[in-house]
Amino acid sequence: MIKKIFYFSLSLFVFCLIIFGAYNFAFKNNVNNPIADPSKIEEKSDSLFRPLPGEEKIANILNEAILGASISEDGALYYYSLDEETLKKSTLEGRDKTVLMSNLPGEVTRILWSPKHDRALISLKQTSGGTLWYLAGILTKTLVPLKPEMSRLSWDNLGERIFYQYTTQETGQRTLNSARPDGAEWKLITDLGESDFYLSPVPKSSRLSFWNRPNARDASTLETVSTVGENRRRLTSGLYGGDYTWSPNGDILLGSGREQITGAPFSLFRLDERDGSRQSFALPTIIAKTAWSKNNKDLYYALPGGLPETAALPDDYYSKPLYTKDTFWKMDVTTGKKTRIIDLKESAGSFDSTDLILSPNEDALFFTDRVSKKLYRIEL
Repeated sequence: MIKKIFYFSLSLFVFCLIIFGAYNFAFKNNVNNPIADPSKIEEKSDSLFRPLPGEEKIANILNEAILGASISEDGALYYYSLDEETLKKSTLEGRDKTVLMSNLPGEVTRILWSPKHDRALISLKQTSGGTLWYLAGILTKTLVPLKPEMSRLSWDNLGERIFYQYTTQETGQRTLNSARPDGAEWKLITDLGESDFYLSPVPKSSRLSFWNRPNARDASTLETVSTVGENRRRLTSGLYGGDYTWSPNGDILLGSGREQITGAPFSLFRLDERDGSRQSFALPTIIAKTAWSKNNKDLYYALPGGLPETAALPDDYYSKPLYTKDTFWKMDVTTGKKTRIIDLKESAGSFDSTDLILSPNEDALFFTDRVSKKLYRIEL
């Protein structure tokens, strides 16, 4: 009797060992089990929307350093991955990443996406040290070099042509021109002299605005001209270090700068293009830290902190290793009312934000941190 019990127990023990071994083998080798495939763990964690500790409204959505983030009207995120050296596309949560182009012939320094995001103008640093602009066809996977004399490129409102500054090497004289995106069929718009200008088409119009490169020691002058070279006129002048942005419908013009070369505070202004008058918002931020709402009156912006009082803006911010500690706000430019969009208790991190973008539904604000070059999303 005792022997029967012993043999029965031994048989049961061996049977359990066999079952356990088969179970363990099957699940360890299950291709659908993320624990068995380390690559699945990495892929999943890389595409998660990850709020920072203690910050429920701010999240790093891409686990890579990026450049040139842009959002299409259908809600896709386009950017250049500095880590992988590729043009990429993803959802606004950082999921479903797709490589669009790779093996670009140089170091990418700037990207201008077309309105439809089917093409991009890309500035590449060459081995010689200079930069050269290229037209990238995202759908055709083509890359066309533009002339080295072309600079300050900008798309027109429809994305059919480009505007650019052309510098004659022998004389240093500059002109404002338009052309097809590949540089063909160019047309002269107006002469610029020897000064270096920034360009921006006036939204919802056939006008092009241009102003001398922002410099804290020089008073800026902003002018407009029709895209066929007619009706050139000055809208405003006198802002030292002046930089500008138009509302989405082209009705409101904002500028940042100082009204005097010394002694006056750096601020954001509303400018009246009819008489050139200015209204200060007493808001010391720069244009790169702003984003317009589609309603043409709300401006989202980052308010920089931590800059020395002696900083000459915007020069020192871009030319020296100065980094800000930003807070995030919204302002009604018609009334000047300002509202903080993130409470202090929700903003324990330190960010130097640039290239602010609103999602198509305006339920999220995106920015790139200048220090880490990571992309962040703020839930609105």
